[in-house]
Amino acid sequence: MLLDHFSRDQLARIVTAGALLLLGGLEIRRPGCFWGLTMYFKGTRASLNAEQRQRLARVLAARESAEGDANLYMRFAGVFTVGMAALVLVPAVPFVLPYALSCLASAAAILVAYLRFARAAERRVAPLVRRTPWQSLPPIVLAAATVCLLGAATFAIYPQFRLGVIIVIVAAIALLAVAYRVAIAPAILFGDDSQLEYLVDEHLRLSRATNLVSLACAPPTVLVALSSASLPSSAHFFGDVTLAVAAAFVLVIAYSLNPMRKRIRLA
Repeated sequence: MLLDHFSRDQLARIVTAGALLLLGGLEIRRPGCFWGLTMYFKGTRASLNAEQRQRLARVLAARESAEGDANLYMRFAGVFTVGMAALVLVPAVPFVLPYALSCLASAAAILVAYLRFARAAERRVAPLVRRTPWQSLPPIVLAAATVCLLGAATFAIYPQFRLGVIIVIVAAIALLAVAYRVAIAPAILFGDDSQLEYLVDEHLRLSRATNLVSLACAPPTVLVALSSASLPSSAHFFGDVTLAVAAAFVLVIAYSLNPMRKRIRLA
């Protein structure tokens, strides 16, 4: 077979390069998947009548205008990620390092988008409702994210993975910090359609916070999978770690997809 001619390291590099090309292409062509807001309301649109859909469109347009267009930053991260796909094929470079750097670039782009969101929140009137992070970030989701991070950290015992593990964990922690800030952020209201504006804000806060946790867990999970695949089959402990991280990641993904199916109900 063709794959028999490649070593574990070479196969890991090829798979990593392919993953980075896909990720970079998605960041360039569909940057809204990482921070945008319209994708979270597809289910809601289907349940509304024509007049309600127009109201929702106006509220979303005002929200997008207030937050500003952050797609450019994600496209920059996408270009950087595509460049890392070429670097990962260089034998002298540990294959996890370009992947880790691309994750850090994506985290930086999302952080810039959050800062624009935070400035928009500061300029708008918010209701006097105390928000706790647990409304948007259930403890079970945070526990699963912790499993992903700790699982990735165990691979730092290998020198060839150590720097990549550190960078990936830094990127993941940055995304988790943004998720926490989004979860407790004050509502962005404009006063034109207060009922719908508040419902949109609540739905968007829950959707973004859980989506950011899944984005934070993805880099450690992929790094664990790639690193484990390059280890000898005798490394049974790391095989168990990989299974635990994969199970935790599936749990986080399930929680992050649930808000997208939730529909806003108008009076």
